[in-house]
Amino acid sequence: MSSNSLSEQELAELTRLHKHAKNGNHYGLLGLAPDADTAKIQAAYYQLSRDWHPDRHFRRNIGDSAEKLEFVFVHINKAYKILRDEDSRRRYHRDNKSLISVAREEARTKRQTSDAEPKKKSDPDRRKRSRKRAAAEKAARERMSQRRADPRARAIKQLRAQVKGRSSRAKRYFQQGQQDYEAGNISKAVSSLHLAVQFDPQNAEFRALYELARSEASSSLSVQFVQAGESAESFQNYREAMHNYQRACEQNPDDGLPFFRLATLILKIEQDKRKALGHLRTAANKSPKNIEIRLALADLYADLGMGLNARREYQTVLEADKNNARARSGIRNVR
Repeated sequence: MSSNSLSEQELAELTRLHKHAKNGNHYGLLGLAPDADTAKIQAAYYQLSRDWHPDRHFRRNIGDSAEKLEFVFVHINKAYKILRDEDSRRRYHRDNKSLISVAREEARTKRQTSDAEPKKKSDPDRRKRSRKRAAAEKAARERMSQRRADPRARAIKQLRAQVKGRSSRAKRYFQQGQQDYEAGNISKAVSSLHLAVQFDPQNAEFRALYELARSEASSSLSVQFVQAGESAESFQNYREAMHNYQRACEQNPDDGLPFFRLATLILKIEQDKRKALGHLRTAANKSPKNIEIRLALADLYADLGMGLNARREYQTVLEADKNNARARSGIRNVR
């Protein structure tokens, strides 16, 4: 099991989302104002469902937060299904007038605070998410504006689409993939969305949902292979365990655990230190706060005579756990 627990920032964000979910505040949950358009609602949903999907945190030591995370994820989907449909959105506004009033005031205060404060330098991951959300919003706005375009221009566009055939097919595959994704049929969604992206590779909205579905499918498969590997390892079927950990790594999961488990067995069975080193490096990159992985990497660096690398890894562990005896001993003995 990974010891990578939720950070203080993640816990605070999960608590905030849970509060909005319990209160039925769909706009607060999605981080939107009540006047948000469909493009913003869709982009916010895709990002939040990716960040807080339970499979993404399956191997993390989140303790009591697991139930809270499940609750939040269910209500993220519920909020999206209500707000994306005009009729259900109108009913939600009608039945929750006081909540909508509070949400409007919060959005107004947030905008005023944002305008008044100097802009802070955001972290790379946040900038990346912002760019993806902006691209998804732009694509959705363009799609909606095309529906309201001049009839003659629309007729010309449809004629061109009929000649090429690609745009309409891409849209059909996207709609099918979107339906499958929302129904929880992730594997089927990946197949349809892959075709949508193939027919319209420039469509940022199609690609955003495709990447989200593919990531969830890979994560789910990776978890299954890791569980099979752990079962085989418990019966000392190490070759079978290695095979399953290798299959898990081939899914390119966000978690470094399968790479760590594979490296451990490579050292045990094949005694190939260089091969194991590559997997441990990948594990550390994917799970940088996992002390067990960091220590294993440091020990292997030391064993290979790579003293500077070993010292760096031991020092990283001590920065997170200053009393770690293994890291203290290692850093004294490394050359």
